[in-house]
Amino acid sequence: MSAVNPLAEPRWVPGMTREELRDYGLYQALRSLPIPAVSRIGAALSPILGRRAHPAAAARAAAAMRLLRTDLAADPAALEAAQGRLWANMGRHYAEFCVLHKIVPAGRVSIDDPATFDAVLADGRPVIVPFVHTGNWETIGIQMADRAPGRVCAMAEPLPSNRVRAQIAAMQRGRQPGTMLTMDGSAWRRAVHHLQQPGGILYLAIDEYAEGRVWAPFFGRALDVRGNLGKIVRIAAYTGAIILPLYSERLGGATFQTHVLPTLEFPQKRKIDRDEQLHHVGQLDALFEPAVLRLIEQWFAVVEYRP
Repeated sequence: MSAVNPLAEPRWVPGMTREELRDYGLYQALRSLPIPAVSRIGAALSPILGRRAHPAAAARAAAAMRLLRTDLAADPAALEAAQGRLWANMGRHYAEFCVLHKIVPAGRVSIDDPATFDAVLADGRPVIVPFVHTGNWETIGIQMADRAPGRVCAMAEPLPSNRVRAQIAAMQRGRQPGTMLTMDGSAWRRAVHHLQQPGGILYLAIDEYAEGRVWAPFFGRALDVRGNLGKIVRIAAYTGAIILPLYSERLGGATFQTHVLPTLEFPQKRKIDRDEQLHHVGQLDALFEPAVLRLIEQWFAVVEYRP
């Protein structure tokens, strides 16, 4: 993939694939439209560009919904409706990426507990903010960066191979007043270094897909310290960071709420034994699991979930 200018508008790329041409055209059509219209168009396109275009992912999502939500497993009509809403939410999110930088300034994202949110960010200690891929999670990072400019470091997947999507992602990342760490061999070392700077904030997902599985929530599977939850616990202990768990909920259309879950703090120590790691991983898992089950139609990782 060619180099990407992080602040440049997406541009024509020689030798575009059909998919890149489609995405370039959609971006040009959507970027100047009102936010609600962009979101509605994404929902309208989702059956064609989402569910029908990715039958294996659709099958995995349906199987996961049946497994994790017994109410949906018992009602085929309800399951079908839930799947439709899932793909509509996914379509909305992808379309909203074209206007992501406008959503928070437009007042479309509230916080259910702003006092805790602001108090933790103002505490002075390092902060680790775990999240799951529900609602429009990108808006949480923007809210934090607005309140704590220059302090937020987000862990992000590498840019996609689709060059147009890579340009859009790089542009939106570049607009945020924070640091973006691409997940690679040195990312965790750099993340720790960032937290050791005054007021460092680290923002990362716990429902990452790696080694053929979605790592968290565990939904009754054996707890494991190898995923991001375990890393969060170890880094928090090492740096003395406060853990501030957050998740986003789509309230309707392109309107969202950031939910603040109970914070976790434990004594600073260079090493933390496995039993203690498992205990804290279980605490964090227990916070996120009910939220994900309630918002399973908004949970992007459901398309990759395996028991």
